[in-house]
Amino acid sequence: MLWQKIRSGVMFAVSVITCPCHLPIVLPLALALLAGTPAAGWVTQNIGWVYGGMTLVFFVSLALGLRWMSRPTAECEPRLARPINRTTTEGVKHA
Repeated sequence: MLWQKIRSGVMFAVSVITCPCHLPIVLPLALALLAGTPAAGWVTQNIGWVYGGMTLVFFVSLALGLRWMSRPTAECEPRLARPINRTTTEGVKHA
């Protein structure tokens, strides 16, 4: 389904942004955007916790993205056919 593909794509995008190997580049850029705000001050004082939290977000979003991507969609599930009733209203069976 389309929603499942979008949902897994968003999770993969979050995991790319919060990846620990990209974080030394992404976090200073985020701090530059937040410059002069109380959020930037808090992040700079608690930088270790921010790195740990972002790493946790990375693993959770990667796991959810992989799980949602590998799920079979409803279109692929086999459907059971209705049984064919070959009797007429008189009860006579046709060949």
